[in-house]
Amino acid sequence: MGSINILIGANGAGKSNFISLFTFLRQLSDGKLQSYVERNGFANTFFHFGAKKTPKIMLELDIGNNGYHVEFLHGETNDALVFDNEYCTFTGSSKLFKVKGKLGESGLRPDAEADSGYVKKYTREYMQKCRVYHFHDTSPTAGFKQAQKLSSSFALLSDASNLAPFLRFLKIHHHTSYEEIVSAIQTVTPFFHDFYLEPQGEKGDESVLLRWIHREHEYPFSANQLSDGTARFICMATLFLQPLWSKPSTIVLDEPELGLHPAALDVLAEIIKTVSKTTQVICSTQSVAFANQFAPEDFIVVDQNSGASTFKRLETNALEHWLEDYGMGDIWTKNLIGGRPEW
Repeated sequence: MGSINILIGANGAGKSNFISLFTFLRQLSDGKLQSYVERNGFANTFFHFGAKKTPKIMLELDIGNNGYHVEFLHGETNDALVFDNEYCTFTGSSKLFKVKGKLGESGLRPDAEADSGYVKKYTREYMQKCRVYHFHDTSPTAGFKQAQKLSSSFALLSDASNLAPFLRFLKIHHHTSYEEIVSAIQTVTPFFHDFYLEPQGEKGDESVLLRWIHREHEYPFSANQLSDGTARFICMATLFLQPLWSKPSTIVLDEPELGLHPAALDVLAEIIKTVSKTTQVICSTQSVAFANQFAPEDFIVVDQNSGASTFKRLETNALEHWLEDYGMGDIWTKNLIGGRPEW
């Protein structure tokens, strides 16, 4: 994985499945794996074509000098994931540092047994700093369009439901980052002037509603008076342009292009390129306009062959002739790099 990782491929190739792995790992490191599995159809659905077809799931990660390995079996009596083997590794040692959890949860939890607390700590910290975000819901009932507690401002949540209190926190304590977010939104939406983020309620129990000011009007508008594309771009601008201290080490997004105008995609791509100097970005896309903004080495092409997903990096040298006249999105649609449906 590089600093920018754009997954491109046909529907059903395995892009979203790969993205969901990071949610799985986060739940595992939080000690919430059992409830996550239950909410997503119980354990049998996690095995490829079911546990009768696939008897074991194995995950192996290399994270800098550290590594993590886990194997799961299917618990037939309660349709749960059963830890069969779990350990961490360190490049300076050939030892397998065993970790052992309790009650069906991972040994990465702080209170679990481990051969080396230090090795476990570094592995878990990566998973804690790797976050998956989904800003698909822009309906009137979306979380970020509802009043949120002012105290919910420490970190942007995965669905941006605490967007208003988080933006207010940045406006007060990290004004430079706040101004960068507002400036990016104004680039895409010229009529946008600023946010209106005044708390309401009793002291100590205030809530704040996401509202904004039109550059030609004095009174604030509600978030419901934003287009879906504008609302999503506001979420993404806040995510990528927040201060480095609050930003995840790895940002994972599924199809960030949804609802965005091509001009907004150009701005988003430039933001991602800048942010990738300090933060790893992983996202999937099916947008030609968005893909055209990136270099060949930024892509991972996803194909499905006989029910199995394959992932491959691209090399610039092999595409130099085509890149003289076409962007990567155009080259993808011409079926020159794979990632197209099986006919």
